[in-house]
Amino acid sequence: MALDYAPPNPPWQEIQNPTGAGYLSVFYSDDLSPLPVRFVTKPGDNKSDPNLETLTYGLFSTCSPSMRSGLVRRQAEYVFFATMRSAGRVLSGFYHIRWYAAANSPRKADFYLAADSAHFVEAAPSLGEVDRACRTNLNRRFRSTLVLEPNVCAALRRYLMRLPNALPTYIAEIDRLERFSLMHSGFRYPSWKRKDKFDWATAAKHLQQRAAVPSRTVVNASPTGRWKCSACSTGVENKALLRECPSCGAIGTLQPV
Repeated sequence: MALDYAPPNPPWQEIQNPTGAGYLSVFYSDDLSPLPVRFVTKPGDNKSDPNLETLTYGLFSTCSPSMRSGLVRRQAEYVFFATMRSAGRVLSGFYHIRWYAAANSPRKADFYLAADSAHFVEAAPSLGEVDRACRTNLNRRFRSTLVLEPNVCAALRRYLMRLPNALPTYIAEIDRLERFSLMHSGFRYPSWKRKDKFDWATAAKHLQQRAAVPSRTVVNASPTGRWKCSACSTGVENKALLRECPSCGAIGTLQPV
C-alpha cells in the first residue's frame, strides 16, 4: 500500500534528541497565485518543494541539500519557509520535522525530511513585520537558508500559530495550478513530463532500498540548463537537477551537459 512508505515506517528514522533549533528556508513561489505556494508553473524549472501534499522536503527535489543534511546532523526540529512576494520576503509557514531518511541519491550525505505537522498562513507577514513582532533579525541579506536558534524558532512558532492554519487552502491551490498546467501543456509538471500528483505512492520508488551509489561531485544546476541521463542517454532540459530522469525514471542519473 502507498501509506507503507509514509513515516514512521522504514526507512524513516525519528529524530532522537530534538534540540528545538531550525532553519529559515527561502523557496520560489508561484507568480500565478495570490497565495505563496511553491512555483508549480515555473517555466523550465517546475518546483515540488515544499511538498505540502506529503509534508516532506527533498523527497522529490534536490533543493537545499546542505540545509537538509545540516538539520539531521544538528537534530533540529523546524523548517520555516520564506519567499519573495510584491511586498518583499514573507514568512509563509513552517514544518515541524520529526523524521528523516537517507536519500536515494549519488550524494555522499543526502536526506529526505518529513514533518508530523505544518502550519501555513494565508496572509503571510513580511519578514520586517515578523522581526518587529518577535524581536528577531530575519529581514536581512542572505541567500537561501538561515540557521535559527531554539529561542528564535519558539518565537516564530508562537507568532504563526496565532494565525489560522491555511494548509488545506494551500494544497487546494497547488492542485489548481497543477490542473492549469495540465490543461495548457498536457502535464502537471512539464519539466518532469509528469501527469500525476505527488503522493506516497509516488514516493515509493524514492524510498525503496538499493545498493549504495559511489560518492561523486553533484551539482544542483546545469550551466546550460541541460542534463544527460547516464542510464538511458536521453537529454533533459531543466534548470535544476531532477531526482529522476523524466524519460526512463532512473534516480540519481542526471549529469550536467
